Amino acid sequence: MMVQSARQLPASRVLGTSNLSRPNCPRCGKALLVAEVSLFVLSGRIDHAWSCDDCGNEFVTSIRLWR
Repeated sequence: MMVQSARQLPASRVLGTSNLSRPNCPRCGKALLVAEVSLFVLSGRIDHAWSCDDCGNEFVTSIRLWR
């Protein structure tokens, strides 16, 4: 798993959550296992970029670490 990447994350940020479970694809509902990219942001957030193997949908989840 990649911890940090210079690659741009997909633009659509569809899920901001404090839930640490694996997401389901918003388009087809398939459970996703591993994020394509995880990126720590200094403002106190971790962004995970996901790509669904079934339908190809790409989206980002964002977890806030502190307030």
